[in-house]
Amino acid sequence: MLSRGRLLAARLQQRAAPSFRRPEPLRGELRRVPARQRAGHAHGRELSSILPAATFALKLVASGLAGAALTLLLWNDDPRTAVPYPPDTDLVAALYPVVREESVVYSRNRAAGNVAQWHAAESELDREIPSNFPLRIRTVKFTVPGYLSSSWSGSNALSGKRLRYLIGTEGAGLGSDEEVVEVSYNTTRPAKHGISIAYCNLFDEKNTGRYGPYLHTSDTAQQYNEGQIDPRGPGWEKNLREQYERRRRQGFEYIELDNPDAYSIKDVIGAIDLAAGYGLKVIAKNPALMAAGSAAANAYVAHPNVYGIIVEKGAGNPGGMDALRRRAGKPNLPVWFVAFGSGRSWAGSVADAAKHYRNMGVTYSSAGEYGNAIDILPPA
Repeated sequence: MLSRGRLLAARLQQRAAPSFRRPEPLRGELRRVPARQRAGHAHGRELSSILPAATFALKLVASGLAGAALTLLLWNDDPRTAVPYPPDTDLVAALYPVVREESVVYSRNRAAGNVAQWHAAESELDREIPSNFPLRIRTVKFTVPGYLSSSWSGSNALSGKRLRYLIGTEGAGLGSDEEVVEVSYNTTRPAKHGISIAYCNLFDEKNTGRYGPYLHTSDTAQQYNEGQIDPRGPGWEKNLREQYERRRRQGFEYIELDNPDAYSIKDVIGAIDLAAGYGLKVIAKNPALMAAGSAAANAYVAHPNVYGIIVEKGAGNPGGMDALRRRAGKPNLPVWFVAFGSGRSWAGSVADAAKHYRNMGVTYSSAGEYGNAIDILPPA
C-alpha cells in the first residue's frame, strides 16, 4: 500500500501533465476560416467557371475577323469586272495566233463598252499607279494580219498570172514567166520556168491505210478511192508533214490543199498553219463549199498564208468570190476558175461574168480531168 504522501504526489503529477487532444468544437459551431482565405477560394471558383466560355468567345471573334478580312480582299464595295475586248470577235479572229498585250480591268460602274476609255487607261499603265487604279492583268488579243485592213498589203507574186491547172498529168512542162503551173501529186519537181504549185491532199491520196484512223463521210473520197483521214488521229499530221517535207525538199514554194470541204475550218486552218512552218504558201480550194458556210469561207481565205483561190465547177461564181476576198481584206487576191469535160459551157458563162473583175482567170481542160489547160479568160 502506498503512503498518503506518494499518492498525493502522483495525483499532482497527473494534473500537471499537458493534454495534447484538440478540443472538439461545440455542437452547431462552425470552423472559422479567415475572411481573406474565403475570398480567395471564391474568386478561384469564379475564374475556373468563366475561363472556358471566355476562350470560346475570343475564338469566335478571331474567326469572324479573319473571315471579314478575306472577304474584303476578294470582294470589296467596288467589284471589278473585265471589259470586253473591242468587237473583233468573229470566227476569223478566233482561229489565228495570239499576240499578248497588257489590258486593264474596270470597275462595274464604268462603261464596259467604252473603247476610248479602254485605250486611255492602258496608256496610264506606264505612269505611277495609284492605289485605287484598275488592276493590270495579262490578257490575249487575237490578230489577223491583213484581215481588218481595206486592202491586202502582202506582196503576191501570183497576181495577174494565168494558171495551168495540170494535176491530171505526170509532168510539169517547161512553164513560163507569165504562167503559174500546178503539178500533180506524183510530180517531183517544179516547171523549169515561172512559178509552180504542188498538189497536196488532205485525204490519203493512195488510200494506203497508213494514216488512220479514217472517216467515211465524204462522197469524194469514195468516188476517187481515197482515204478520208480522221483529224483527231495521229495519221492526220503524219500525212501532212510527209507531204510538206517532200514538197519543200523538191523545191516548191506554193501548195494546194485539196478536199478542205470534208473537214472543219479549225482542221483546215491548222493544216495551213503547219504548211507555213515549212515555208510553204497555200492556195485555197473551193472555199465556198466549207461546211460552216460564209464564216468558215471568210476565215479560210483571210488566213495570211493563203495566196490565191482555185474554184471548180459548181463551187462558186465571180461575184461571190469577189465578195469573199473583199470580206477577207484581200480584194486583189488571184482567183482562177477551172473546168473539164462537161464544164465547157459553165466556163464560158463564168468568163463572161469574171471579165468585170480584176485578177480572175478561167481555163478549161479538153484532155480529161485537168490533162491540159485552155485559156477561156486570162486574168486582167
